[in-house]
Amino acid sequence: MKVKTYLINLKDSTERRERAMEEISRYPFMDIEWVEAVNGKKLTEEETARLFNRKKFCSRYHREPLPGEIGCTLSHKECYRRLLCSENEYALILEDDVCFLSPEDVEYVFKRVIGLLPLEEECIITFTRHMIYYPKNSSRIGTYTLYRLWSAYGTCAYLVNKQAARRLLSIERPFLVADDFEYMAKHGILVQGIYPSLALDTSTMRLISSEIIEEDRSSIIWRRKPTFWEYLKGKYRVLKFWLGLLAKQEVERGQPTTKEYLKGKYRGVLFRLGILAKREVENGQYV
Repeated sequence: MKVKTYLINLKDSTERRERAMEEISRYPFMDIEWVEAVNGKKLTEEETARLFNRKKFCSRYHREPLPGEIGCTLSHKECYRRLLCSENEYALILEDDVCFLSPEDVEYVFKRVIGLLPLEEECIITFTRHMIYYPKNSSRIGTYTLYRLWSAYGTCAYLVNKQAARRLLSIERPFLVADDFEYMAKHGILVQGIYPSLALDTSTMRLISSEIIEEDRSSIIWRRKPTFWEYLKGKYRVLKFWLGLLAKQEVERGQPTTKEYLKGKYRGVLFRLGILAKREVENGQYV
C-alpha cells in the first residue's frame, strides 16, 4: 500500500531535501512528491495581501505574522490543493526537517492509523507533539495510543483526508498558523494524535535550524498586551477542562458533586492564578 506523501522544501535548500529524502527513503510505502515551499521573506507586500489575511491573523494572535509563518501556511495550503486535485482520499504531509523517532515502528503505525482514518469525516492525524487530549477517546496501536486532541503543535508529519483539506481550502485567504489545531478542532475537524510522538522536527531537536520559519521570534510585533482578564481566560480554558474530568471521576466514586468539587478546587487555584497572571502582565509577558 502506497501513501501519497508531500514533502515541503524550499527550492534552494538542496542539502535539506537530500537529508529528508535519505530519512524517508527507508519507508517504501511513502509515495514522495516534492512541494516547493513558499518563502515568505521573498513575498512582496502586494502578494502577501492577496494571499494572506493579515488583519484576521492579528485579531486571533494579537501580533503581526512572521514572514516564515505566512510562507509555512501557504506551503501547507498547496499540499491541500494537490490532494483535492488527486484521486487519493488522504495524504501524508512532511516538512524537510522531519525525524522519525522509532524507524522500526513507522510502517506498522502508519498502516494501522490509516485503517482508523475516517474518510467521510474531516480528519487530521498528527504524529508530532500534542499537549491536551481526550483520554476516553482512544485506540490502542501496539505500544502507541491514538487520541482525539484538543491542542497540538508542529506540522512536520501529519495525515490529512480530503474532507479536512477541502474545509481548510475553503478559507480563501488563510490567516492561521499551519499548526493551529485548536482552531481546527473547534471548527469541526476531528484532530487526533499518536502518543508517544512518532516524529519530531529536527529544528526543535536543535540539529538543524528552521528555514521556513525563522528561529528568532524576538522580532514578533505584538498588537497590544492582553488585559488581566484575557490572561485569566486563557489559563482557565485548559484548567476547566481537566478539573471537569477529575470532578466527574470523583462523583462516579461517590465523592462530592461536580459543583462542590469545582468550587473547592477553584478557591485555591483562583488565588494562585490571580497572583501569577498579575506578575506576568506587569512584566510584559503574554498568554
